[in-house]
Parts: sequence; C-alpha cells; structure tokens
Amino acid sequence: MASSSADRRMSGTATAILIGLLLVSSTAAANAATISNEGAPRATDISADIATHIQEQLAAMVPAGMRVDHVELGCKPAAGSALKAVAPGLAQISSRSFMVELMNGDRSTYCSATMDASRQVLTASRDIQPNELVTSADFQTQWVDAFGASTGALLTFPDRGPYVSATIVRAGQPLYQSTLVRPIAVHPGEMVMVLVKNGPVQLRAQLQAQSQAAIGDTVTVVNPVSGVPVMVTVTGPRNAELVMQ
Repeated sequence: MASSSADRRMSGTATAILIGLLLVSSTAAANAATISNEGAPRATDISADIATHIQEQLAAMVPAGMRVDHVELGCKPAAGSALKAVAPGLAQISSRSFMVELMNGDRSTYCSATMDASRQVLTASRDIQPNELVTSADFQTQWVDAFGASTGALLTFPDRGPYVSATIVRAGQPLYQSTLVRPIAVHPGEMVMVLVKNGPVQLRAQLQAQSQAAIGDTVTVVNPVSGVPVMVTVTGPRNAELVMQ
C-alpha cells in the first residue's frame, strides 16, 4: 500500500511538472508570435504606403490644373510589395481609373487603382437670368470633382465680349462656353453706320444689314441705292467697319 501511494505521488508530481512545462512553452510561443506579427508590416500599411507613392507620381501625370486628392488600390499587395510604375506606357492620365505595376522580389504584378481629383472652374457667384449682361465679376473660382459633370467648364472668363447669359445660371453652378453669347448688335433691315478704312483714308456710309449679328461677327450689308453687298465686321450696336487692303 505504501509503495502504491508513493507511486501515485510521483505520478502526480510528474504530471504537474509536465503541465507547467507545457504552459511555459505555450506562453513563449504566443509571445514569439506576437513579436513576429508586430514586426511584420500589415497589409493596410503596405497599401497606404504604396497609395502615397502613387499619389506623388500622379501629380506630374494628370492634366494641368488638376489636383489629386486621394488614391485607392483595387487589390491587397502582399508583404514586401513595392511600387514599380504608375500607368505603364502612359505619359498622362485623364481618367479616374488606371493600372499600377507592383514588384515583390523578382515577381511583377498589376493592380487596378482609382483616384479622387479636383480642378478649379468658374462658378456663378449669384443667380443669373437669361439675356442678362455678365462679366468676370459675376463668377468665382471653385474646386470641383475633376471627373464629374463639370467637365468642360471654364477656368477663365473669355476675353471677347460683351456677353449675356444664354440660360438661367444658379449660384454655384459651373460656367460653360455655351452659357455665354454675345448680345445682338445688328438686326436685319437696320441701317448700320460702316466705317470704311483704306490706308490713311477713312469714310463713313450707312448700309442696310441683311441679317442679325453680334459684336465681332461679320454681316452682309448692302447699299440701298445700288444694292451692292459687302461683308463688314460689327463693332457695336448698329456700327461696323470695313478695312480695305
């Protein structure tokens, strides 16, 4: 009986020692795994780092006046991946989506990417009614989505003028070339004062307009007496000029 009791005590002691060793071993392994995971870059960190490098290179590849605000990768780069090229084979990017080439050791992979970009355009600073005279003072620059509905909006107010609005324009809406029209300065049947220039010689004559025209446009006018037609350039309301060479 004493021998049996001693055997049980020895067995219990051995079991306790074995459990203790297993616990120490498991804790060490867990700590080692934690250290290993903390030391390795996470996939989100790799993506963010590559996206930053892409954004830096895009600044020289987008059209003038465009600002790159954010880049998003369409894949999850493997650990150790690095950016090799942005839009391989293209010198300029004018669309929201593009491709990038990544390197991981000797292996090259391709990944889709998208960017959010902005550009400055002119927007109305107030509500403008149709046929209302407008100038550059009625508009202001504003950053808008470069790939949104504002594509084609003007960045600067056109030099040739004066202009009136062809349609109603609400405050904040982008300005397009089609929005601006020059006011009609000559109407069909009106008598137009034409300044004729021939070197140092200048003379004036009243001729009849055959169609309507805005300032800067050419229009056909005729001599009411002779009926001879001539093309002149409209310079103002019921005024035009003809430069003879």
